[in-house]
Amino acid sequence: MERISTGWMAACVLGCSLLGCSSLQNPVDLQWVESDQPDYRNSDLWLSLPSRDDASDAIPKRLPEGVAQLSHDSLEVDVFFVHPTMYFRGQHWNAQLDNVRINRATESSPMRLQASAFNIGGRLYAPRYRQAHIGVFTWQDNTSWRALELAYEDVRRSFIHYLENWNNGRGIILAGHSQGSWHVRWLLQEFFDGTALQEQLVVAYGPGFDWYKTDFEQLSFCENAEETGCVCSWMSYGAGFFPAWLGASEATPMCTHPVTWQLEGGNSISDHQGVVLSQMRYAFPSSIEAQIERGILQIEQPQVPFGKILQRNNWHIGDINLFWINIRQNARIRSENFDEMGNIND
Repeated sequence: MERISTGWMAACVLGCSLLGCSSLQNPVDLQWVESDQPDYRNSDLWLSLPSRDDASDAIPKRLPEGVAQLSHDSLEVDVFFVHPTMYFRGQHWNAQLDNVRINRATESSPMRLQASAFNIGGRLYAPRYRQAHIGVFTWQDNTSWRALELAYEDVRRSFIHYLENWNNGRGIILAGHSQGSWHVRWLLQEFFDGTALQEQLVVAYGPGFDWYKTDFEQLSFCENAEETGCVCSWMSYGAGFFPAWLGASEATPMCTHPVTWQLEGGNSISDHQGVVLSQMRYAFPSSIEAQIERGILQIEQPQVPFGKILQRNNWHIGDINLFWINIRQNARIRSENFDEMGNIND
């Protein structure tokens, strides 16, 4: 349980930064209600399917030439994306799947702004699931753990449906953010680590949560930009700020630099390829410089107008958007390498 608690403390920092600790809902206000298990044969329970236009198909305005257009199905690779927490206040421990407000927010924010980074020319799948209330990462009681297990059970069922109906032996990229990365780690542990399916893993991206070397028995963390069959994770903070949870355990998180794709050091600012803003607009290439320290990503003041005002202690909200193009290009490179290795093996 010590390993779990460390991660929960990290998410507590996130919850406080997004909501303000004083506004966090009291757990006694929540009811435990288990709605019917989702039937993932229903296409309405998928936020993204390759057979239709979804929020994840959005393309940022003003993208550089050659980045925007990626031919659909040009790679024999699937992406399975698990969205982050969008449930901050409500009546239940887990969000209901028919909650219109949460569904709209999930589509307009993480699916449009984050999942789109992984729309690299393969096929992208993303399930709706009964996500746990943001407070579970702060309260850390038995019911909180139960809420996370319920959320994961949905993600697990959707992934099994995907495997049995759509994968057909294609390479798989797992990606998520925050609570989504929590569930991605469980998928890796249950379905990939030391199993036959590990051979189909292109790469896994789990930003926004602390992952450790001891999380996996055979899976390893990526050490460069071209490696396949490995995992990546990072948590973003302002330079000089180290969250309190970081010293609560002797274990140091693994941190992959989302520009260099190495496990230590920093990046040249010229290698930063730009950010995607909340208006779904590309901007500010060569503006972010960061280095890995104590297992987290330390982001220097952005080199943009009013960068000093924009700088913050917790950059969790920008884990993907600050590096949107670097991530997109990297996922494409690893997928192409995986395809080439598959052709050689064939």
